[in-house]
Amino acid sequence: MKIYDAIIIGSGLGGLSCGATLAKAGKKVLVLEQHSLAGGCATCFERKGMKVDAGLHELDWGSPKTDMKHLIFQKLGLNELIEIIKLPNAWSIKTQTKDITIPHGINHVKSFLKSEFPEESKGIDKYFKKIKFQAFLVRRFPDDMNLIDFFFAPLTTLVFLFKNMLLNKSVGDILDKYIQNNRLKRILNINISYYHHDPYKLIWSFHAIPQKHYYQQGVYIKGGSQSLSDALSNIITQSGGEVRTNCDVHTILTENNNASGVVYTDKKIKENITLRAPKIIANCDPSIVYKSLLDKTIDTTLDTKITENFSLSTSLVSIYLIFDKNISELYPNMNYNTFITDDETLDASFKDSKIIDTPIESRALAFVNYSKIDNGLSNRKDRHLGVLALYSNFEEWDKLDKWEYKEKKDWLLSEALKRLENAFPGINTHCIHAELATPKTIARYTKTRKGVPYGYDQDKEGFMGRERFASKSIKNLYFASSFGFPGGGFTGSIIGGYRTAKKILDPYIYLKKISLIAGIGTSIGIFVAFIF
Repeated sequence: MKIYDAIIIGSGLGGLSCGATLAKAGKKVLVLEQHSLAGGCATCFERKGMKVDAGLHELDWGSPKTDMKHLIFQKLGLNELIEIIKLPNAWSIKTQTKDITIPHGINHVKSFLKSEFPEESKGIDKYFKKIKFQAFLVRRFPDDMNLIDFFFAPLTTLVFLFKNMLLNKSVGDILDKYIQNNRLKRILNINISYYHHDPYKLIWSFHAIPQKHYYQQGVYIKGGSQSLSDALSNIITQSGGEVRTNCDVHTILTENNNASGVVYTDKKIKENITLRAPKIIANCDPSIVYKSLLDKTIDTTLDTKITENFSLSTSLVSIYLIFDKNISELYPNMNYNTFITDDETLDASFKDSKIIDTPIESRALAFVNYSKIDNGLSNRKDRHLGVLALYSNFEEWDKLDKWEYKEKKDWLLSEALKRLENAFPGINTHCIHAELATPKTIARYTKTRKGVPYGYDQDKEGFMGRERFASKSIKNLYFASSFGFPGGGFTGSIIGGYRTAKKILDPYIYLKKISLIAGIGTSIGIFVAFIF
């Protein structure tokens, strides 16, 4: 029997980034994935002779000083394994009468918004100052800070993070404080459907940090999100680890409340296999771990009483479209990412902006035009990808029988294509393939409750609203997924997986740094006392 230092259940970005970090540190890692592809939501599938990206629309790419992904990518060597393509603009907003394009660069965005809303100039400055400061607060985990930054962190960082958790301000709270114009509020919050359904529940930090980075630069990974997953898998295997697909874990073994191994079914050979490791890391829905994978005689109340209180209501519908013409040539002014809405919605009261209260067929659509860049998804000139995405939740698709479910999918697909056609007349004549995925599709594909690709709703600041990185009930059982801190999305999952790995590698790093600083301070004090 092979012995591993860590076994990771699931190959989503949280699991892969955790595994890659451990493997680069010399640990023997095994990743087990129940699907035929590694990557979870960060995968590509084939249709009509081209690759279709299942999850990645764009990746926020902020300044290296505040966006921790730069540090992680550098440490793992990802920069040499993937090609990052810069997007032309942040995004566009299209209504019946308006075409608004938000540029890249914080100063450019501010100048544009001030030209459109001169009466809101002071509020715009305050808003962007706040999102920049919020990004600064999470620039590094403490163990990645240099000694000076770490020493002053209680004054420069921790006190403000504690204030965030104490006040738990929402996006709606902050926008109402600084901005008066309803349209401007909606423009600043146009992509909320990627994160939540209610700006008065979505926590401020989860809006501010990615928005700041998106405004600085949005990027795409050439070849699709599968390229990122494959690169992380390669880091694991090249460092002596393994990534096995078609391996469905159904039991976490324990000894005296210590996680000690797993039992999984190899779908290829249809056999159960038992493997041991001193560390077990779950890159999956924590509820599945506690309810299905552990021995039911184990008391996990310390974990489940918190886990079960988190809400799960944010998912999406994705409509994958393949065109036989380069739609960027047909529509030269079309941006990479266009939010399609209407004048009435854009000017409506921001207080009434809960997406969940809007009929699903009328919700804002995000249309991603992959042909705007050298995306690496197809070698053919007659195959080009476009994706429509809109907010949805599991309950909107649950309790439908087979035929009702199909009828609703067909109906929503038809309604969405009508709206796309109204925005870009003639585009549907070039669409040769269209398919729609719902939260139920995501639930089936990822085995995640309610098909939530972002994990728990971001309703609480800091650690309070996320899964712990380590189980309180079972020793040596860890979590690295969108359900953990800092949260969902590609960025959150990557950073969360990295954080869990760092905690495993050196659980006493904070104490060591504090001791080092105390030692330096003591030495300086003794030296000064001796001199004087």
